[in-house]
Amino acid sequence: MECQERRLVGDLIALASVEGLPVAEAARRLCVTRQGLYKLLKQLREEGYVAEGPVVKLSPKGRDLLSSVLRDLLRYFNIASIRLVGRVVSGLGEGAFYISLEGYKRAIEDKLGFAPYPGTLNVKLDPQYLPHRRYLDGLPGVVIPGFSNGLRTYGSVKAFRARINGVEGAVVMPERTHHSTDVIEVIAPVRLRDVLNIKDGDVVEVEILL
Repeated sequence: MECQERRLVGDLIALASVEGLPVAEAARRLCVTRQGLYKLLKQLREEGYVAEGPVVKLSPKGRDLLSSVLRDLLRYFNIASIRLVGRVVSGLGEGAFYISLEGYKRAIEDKLGFAPYPGTLNVKLDPQYLPHRRYLDGLPGVVIPGFSNGLRTYGSVKAFRARINGVEGAVVMPERTHHSTDVIEVIAPVRLRDVLNIKDGDVVEVEILL
């Protein structure tokens, strides 16, 4: 990696740490002047790495560059899995609707090798695991392609093979989400609440296989 690219990656990592903040607050947290940060943002916008707007936000090009760096680091350190811990929470039933759609159901069986139970297990992560959760945004995962049923088009989904308290399954999320949350959705070939004898509030461990 050349010196200029190293500086660019360093700048993007710093900006990622204050993403979503107004420039004045971002400058304060980064311990730089507002004028200096405005100058950097202007340059990176011109190069396509930062999005336009009133807050600091990386563009898809900027995120893709950081994603490639993250993948290289995970390979270098031989990190094969990410461990997440959280508590079971109830969802709104949307997971059951989407997983029941024939387009997603067939694609999951084809890409992940199992027919999913029609529903998801929602896990609200403990705060200390949120940085690990954000790693998933920068990794490619297994793409579950979108489809159209003639009435509506459904977007593609990104999946990561996983073990939930030892049971094989997967974590699913929108393919190109820019908004990390503290809740992950888990699918499996079985109803996890029954097989694991768990209910809302119970702690579960999710091992993401990279």
